[in-house]
Amino acid sequence: MRRPETNLIGKKAGKGGGPSSTWRPNGAALAGWVFAYCAFILGVVLLESPASAVELNRLQQIEILTEATRAFDRAVQRRNTNTAQAAKDFQEAAEKFQLLVDSGVRNGRLYYNLGNAYLETGHLGRAILNYRKAAAFMPNDPRLEHNLGYARSLRRNQIETAGKQAFLHTLFFWHYEISLNARYVTGLVVFVAFWVMMIARLFLRRARWRYALLPTLVIWLALGVSVAVQNWSEARTVEAVVVEDNVVVRKGNGEGFEPQFKQKLHEGVEVVVREQQRDWCYVEMPDGKTGWVKTSQLERI
Repeated sequence: MRRPETNLIGKKAGKGGGPSSTWRPNGAALAGWVFAYCAFILGVVLLESPASAVELNRLQQIEILTEATRAFDRAVQRRNTNTAQAAKDFQEAAEKFQLLVDSGVRNGRLYYNLGNAYLETGHLGRAILNYRKAAAFMPNDPRLEHNLGYARSLRRNQIETAGKQAFLHTLFFWHYEISLNARYVTGLVVFVAFWVMMIARLFLRRARWRYALLPTLVIWLALGVSVAVQNWSEARTVEAVVVEDNVVVRKGNGEGFEPQFKQKLHEGVEVVVREQQRDWCYVEMPDGKTGWVKTSQLERI
């Protein structure tokens, strides 16, 4: 396990054919298209700031961060010589990193460190939860992807994606495997390239590269739709992680209902919350199966 990241304080939660030959683009129209596209993208990436649950000033946050980092370092040094004390140090680090999150600090490195601390203390569900939160700030980070993959490999329930979801992941692999930021940047570059070629087409009608206009337009539209769909889905889809062991999935929202499955769920299973009624959530698992679990047994991403 790598040494935890430092310098985490400072980011608070605030979370057919081509055009007609007689058509001529003008500067105002181009500026309008560029402004509209950029405004759309900005609306996609801006996050609303949640309220803090614990009030800490900046100096207190820095002090807690220092204590958490030192506790984690001590635990790593004692891991092979004094496992009992190392466990206590890892627990101390997790509690202090968590306190920073509760105070309103939001950034990928903090969630990453918290995930590492929870993983070392055996809280697999909370480790995966915080790695997932870190991924929103640190897409495609190799260390994060490695640790998240390792944590997922430790789950007692290895539920594979199946059915419609598996088909969509195979057909639109680029949508699921390429990060949102990468698709946004690529879409912006393709958008600019398309309009550069459109303008050049007016003066260089015999250039062979004009045949790239249609593919460029298709790629731009595909990336734009991909970004819009993901943000629409994230705004309406609530994901969560099971943070307890021996979770019984039931056929209804109460203890009186029969279990939906013979097998119980354990820490680390990632689900989609489809509905919530009081203390119960109706969840969908990666293989498409559904059922009711207690809200207290989940943590939302």
